[in-house]
Amino acid sequence: MSDSVCGRLFCLVFFVVLNGILPYVATAELTLRPIGTFHTGLYDKSAAEIPTYCQKTKQVFVVNAESGRVDVLGLGDNGSLTKVGSIDAADDLGNGMSAVNSVSVFDGTLAVAVEADVITENGRVAFYDTGSLQLKGSVEAGALPDMVTFTPDGQWVLVANEGEPNEEYSIDPEGTVTVVDVRNGFDQLKTRTVTFRDWNADGKHAQELPELKKRGLRVFGQVSQSGDLKKKIPATFAQDAEPEWIAVDHESHFAYVCLQEVNAVAEVDIADATVRRIIPLGYKNFGEAGSGIDASDEDNRIDIRPRSGLFGILQPDTVRIYQRNGRRLLVTANEGDSRVRPTSDDTVSGFEEGAVFEDEASLDDWPTSGTLFEKQTSDTELGRLKLVRDLVDDHLDEKGRPTQLFAFGSRSFSILDLTTGDLVFDSGDDFEQITAKRYPEFFNVSNDSLKKEKRSRSKGPEPEGLVLGTVGQKTYAFVGLERIGGIMVYDITQPESSKHVGYFNNRQFDVPATLGDGTANPDAGDSGIEGLIFVPAEKSPTSTNLVVVGNETSGTTTVWEVLTSQ
Repeated sequence: MSDSVCGRLFCLVFFVVLNGILPYVATAELTLRPIGTFHTGLYDKSAAEIPTYCQKTKQVFVVNAESGRVDVLGLGDNGSLTKVGSIDAADDLGNGMSAVNSVSVFDGTLAVAVEADVITENGRVAFYDTGSLQLKGSVEAGALPDMVTFTPDGQWVLVANEGEPNEEYSIDPEGTVTVVDVRNGFDQLKTRTVTFRDWNADGKHAQELPELKKRGLRVFGQVSQSGDLKKKIPATFAQDAEPEWIAVDHESHFAYVCLQEVNAVAEVDIADATVRRIIPLGYKNFGEAGSGIDASDEDNRIDIRPRSGLFGILQPDTVRIYQRNGRRLLVTANEGDSRVRPTSDDTVSGFEEGAVFEDEASLDDWPTSGTLFEKQTSDTELGRLKLVRDLVDDHLDEKGRPTQLFAFGSRSFSILDLTTGDLVFDSGDDFEQITAKRYPEFFNVSNDSLKKEKRSRSKGPEPEGLVLGTVGQKTYAFVGLERIGGIMVYDITQPESSKHVGYFNNRQFDVPATLGDGTANPDAGDSGIEGLIFVPAEKSPTSTNLVVVGNETSGTTTVWEVLTSQ
């Protein structure tokens, strides 16, 4: 190793303090160093969510949900970020458009996903020149376009239209994927819509549903009648399927669409705009050694241990694809997600939060006498853990007692073989074990609260964002933890033997998150990771590998430099 590399790495052997960051790592293989941050000054306003990068202009484009715009940040050769402009897509588009949800760049063109003022109505995708920031064209998408991405070859743009129900749950649009053909330019855009109707009860693949459910698929929604919100009918699969994220293979032939709520991934043929198959993501066994959880926020102690009979439903947010030895592999950040309507007490007159629909439950909703869980009903055991109501209901004995319990998310990231659907790797209880050792006084705090163990009853550290990067001959996964914060790094070059490399968190827990006027404190670091991108050295103005992170709670976008001994 050269003297310059050794100097930059500070010759890591066991632990290294780097700009106030103490990586919980015993290796010099890789470290991250924050080298630039843009502060919006807005705290807990979702002012920095999803970033994307344009090599041509050396700019980072970041979704600012508070303003409803895209912030344009210049990326300097030292990693600094400076705001140089903004894009108001809703104003450019008019016609009832509202907030920006996602951005993606290819060869000097920025794609922007914009939701409608009424989220159950169709949104649009707008295309901008990254140099002039001028609108080049737009097309209609589906309801609530939540994620947009170019294919690697730049010939297609794919939009995940989440189709969330309204607050009354009286309107539940179908989740869809919009396929935009951009091969003939942005003034001749063509679109097709991918639906999931073939898996409805009357669809041609309906006979697959029982087997898919055995492997972890959910169909659980209950749509209310507009005249009487207490009267409900079952949702269709197409309504329940809410596309959250899209990963595209390197050949730009197939897209893998994460259907978070139903715990599955759909394989889409891009050219044909059809769903080829639904891949259930199964469950994580929290009862196995090395896969335990801290399940209570009331026991006043860190208690990460296996829980027999308890399973986690993966429900990833971000998914990414890579290939190894001819295998196509899917990497998933298993956040977990529930559905509650109304989402708060003040959105539907006469109905409190969750009064119309709620798939969250607690153990005391079922009788447990004589079961495995009989002695675990207290608040210091499993009594406060948020459970998946419909899945527990599907696993009751003849007396209506649960035989298995299911929680939201797996508090881990996973790697799956896309050919077989088999699990190749899961990080087990690493995230909780590592954060417990690193921050025992702030274990399982939230992104907006320092109450210890606040998140123990609900998804723990909550892996949200994920990006992959190739550094030298190795492939790394960078996993963002939404709640306690920080980035977990794993070497996934050999999938089955993936290993933890480091945990990097610049959140300053002993510094107030806000100033006296309520604005974000720039000295408090980052919190609330939402989206991550990897900028390879050959495309980076710093000539080094970078990870750029959008943090929705702190309202910051931070550039991390990747340093290795390779």
